[in-house]
Amino acid sequence: MKRISFHRRLLGALCLFGACTAAGAAEPQLLRFATWDGSESLLIQQRIAAAFEARHPGVKVQVEAYGGGYNQKLSAAFGAKNPPDVMYMWNFPQYHRVLEPLDDYLARDARIDRSDFVPGLFRFATVADADGKTQPLSMRIYGVPAGFTAQVIYYNKDMFDRAGLAYPQEGWSWDDLRHMAIQLRKPATKAFGFGLDVNPDPYDFQSFLWSAGGRMLGPDGVSVQGHLNGAPSKAMFEMLLALLQQDVAATLGVGDGRNQRQMFTSDKVAMLLDGAAFRVELGQDGKRYGVVGLPSFQGRPAQSVVSVSALAMARESKQKALAWDFIQFFSSAEAVRLRSNDLPVLLSVAAQQGLRDDPLVRPFYAMVDSMKETPAHLLNPRWMRAQDVVRDAIQEVFLSKQGDSGAILDRAAIKAERKLR
Repeated sequence: MKRISFHRRLLGALCLFGACTAAGAAEPQLLRFATWDGSESLLIQQRIAAAFEARHPGVKVQVEAYGGGYNQKLSAAFGAKNPPDVMYMWNFPQYHRVLEPLDDYLARDARIDRSDFVPGLFRFATVADADGKTQPLSMRIYGVPAGFTAQVIYYNKDMFDRAGLAYPQEGWSWDDLRHMAIQLRKPATKAFGFGLDVNPDPYDFQSFLWSAGGRMLGPDGVSVQGHLNGAPSKAMFEMLLALLQQDVAATLGVGDGRNQRQMFTSDKVAMLLDGAAFRVELGQDGKRYGVVGLPSFQGRPAQSVVSVSALAMARESKQKALAWDFIQFFSSAEAVRLRSNDLPVLLSVAAQQGLRDDPLVRPFYAMVDSMKETPAHLLNPRWMRAQDVVRDAIQEVFLSKQGDSGAILDRAAIKAERKLR
């Protein structure tokens, strides 16, 4: 009786401090995980959270789906000193000061084998934590890669078959693409050989410029002039603009109903550039398609941007050991296999699933290896200030069609550089 009385008094004391539920059980330890995903990807992440809870009795993972307002909601949470413990992250140069460095965690935790990750992904989560003037530069890792994609060309097999054309092959060029697009163009049915997003994310558009030997931002992180409006960049713009002017390419990404998924599945566009998420959509549509690496330009090897998502930990998290355990589990082979909507970041999982030899997946891994340049946002954390200027210039070049593209780029380069200085 004395023992029962003691436990009752102890339970009462715990409840007094809010450590029990109405049923008398201890409150679970809450771990908050923020994601930008929705739909099927969100359901997969919730299943991963449930699997983690099953391995950690007494832990509840609260999956917070911020959706389209992700950056604003995340910034507000950090500003209110109430951030999630773990979160999806891509713009590490902008956020790293409020994130926990993970170098020590990685060094002492053998469960994460960095050599098993697709090469190059960790560079996107690695940031210098000092300016090199008052303190020496020290590169630190702030995230563990969770997903990635590169850019490829999707081609519509039905349209190629009807035209009697061979499918594109690796090692092709933009001249090859143009010749194919001309033969695939069917004015009577308003079908185009190629579809060009004329309002792209500037990040993705870097693939075009890099493949021409150009770039948006110089290696010094501040020079836009001579790069965005340099001769190689202008040559690429002129080639793409010619495809539009000759009515060989459809303009996508503008408010005229030309959604690229609809255009592709309805056989109105034979080829277009996109990332890995598009293959999931086409799989849902049951569309016959193929993928091939980006074409070369004027004899230069093609380069693709790589988009990387990673899991990061809030510096202000009060439960960093648990947060790290969740990041580790999310990066484990078990969780990577569950994330069927993503390309596996682990080489071992990709090999087990035969994806490196799958013709619909292999080009993505090959294009990751193609990236030799550094994306602009990794060269300068203030790049987001200039990005809208670049986006507007890209759209102006392609939508004006008859305008002086060189002059547009010259003006944009001056304006964007001012944003950075």
